[in-house]
Amino acid sequence: MHIFQVPGGMISNLANQLKERNALDRIGEVYNEIPAVRKDLGYPPLVTPTSQIVGTQAVLNVLTGKRYETITNEVKRYLQGGYGKPPAAVNVDLQKKAIGKEEVMDCRPADLIKPELDKLRSEIGELALNDEDVLSYAMFPEVGKLFLEQRSSGSLVAEPLEVESRADDHLKKAPTEFNVALHGESYHIKVTGAGPKNQMLRHFYFMVDGVPEEIVVETLDEIVLDGGMQGAVKSTIASKRRKPTEPGDVFVSMPCNVLEVLVKVGQQVPAGQAVMVTEAMKMETEITAPINGVVKAVHIVKGEPANPDEVLIEIDPNG
Repeated sequence: MHIFQVPGGMISNLANQLKERNALDRIGEVYNEIPAVRKDLGYPPLVTPTSQIVGTQAVLNVLTGKRYETITNEVKRYLQGGYGKPPAAVNVDLQKKAIGKEEVMDCRPADLIKPELDKLRSEIGELALNDEDVLSYAMFPEVGKLFLEQRSSGSLVAEPLEVESRADDHLKKAPTEFNVALHGESYHIKVTGAGPKNQMLRHFYFMVDGVPEEIVVETLDEIVLDGGMQGAVKSTIASKRRKPTEPGDVFVSMPCNVLEVLVKVGQQVPAGQAVMVTEAMKMETEITAPINGVVKAVHIVKGEPANPDEVLIEIDPNG
C-alpha cells in the first residue's frame, strides 16, 4: 500500500486555507488531490515554494469542484519552466491549458531577466539614499515608495502600540506578547503596533518567531461590551455585495485580496479573459470572465479583500 506523507508546515497552510473557506471538513479530499496534482506537475519536491504551489492548487481543485478550472499564476509559471526543469514529465494537456501557445523555457529562468537596477534608480530618483532603498522600492513598489516619500518630507511617524490607559486609578493592561499553538505548531508572537481603531480595515503588526508580519483585519460584526445590552449584536458591517445568480457574475472561490482590477465599466470582454488578479496564501490567481459580454459594474478595487460567494464584477451578455 502506498502511503503519502504531507509535510507538517504544508498541513498548517492547507488547514488555514480550508478554515478560511469554512471547509476544514474537506481536508481529506485535499490530501487525496495533492498526489494527483504533484503527478501532473512532474513530481516537484514538497518543500517551499513548490509545496505551496501544489497545495494551493489542490485546494482550488477541491473547492471549485472542477480540476484546474482555476489555475494559479505560480502553476502557470512552473509549467512554463519558471522554476526550472521539472523532475519528471508534466501533464501535457494541463501545460497547454495553463500557458497556451507561450514557449516553455529551456534555459536557466534567471538568465531571461533583463538588468533593471539602473531603471529602478531612475524611477525612484533622489528619494533613494542608497542601494538598499532602491531594493526596497524594487520589492515593494507602492509601499516602498510611500515610505521613502514620507521619510524625505519628514512626515514619517512610527505607529504607536495602542495600550489601554488608566481608569479610576486602576491600571488596565493589554497583552502584547504570546506563545501561540496552532495546528500542532508553536509560535512566539509579539505585538509591535496597530492601526487606528474604529476602521473596517485595521492593520496589525507582529513579530512572529522574530520575523516581522502585517495582517489586515476586516470587521464584519460588532457586539456591545458595556452597558445594559452587554453581549447583544450592535451592528453588521458585512459586505453588501450580492450573491452570484447570473452567468456573468464574477466571484472568487476562497477569501483573498485583490491585487489588480484589469477591466473597466463599459469594456468588452471575451470569455476567458483575465478581469482581475487575486492573492491568497501568497499565491496569485487570475480570475477570468465566465462569458462574452460588456462589463456592467465593478464592485471591487485594488487592495480590497474579497470573500467567496459575492459578486465582484458583473458582465452583461447583451452589452
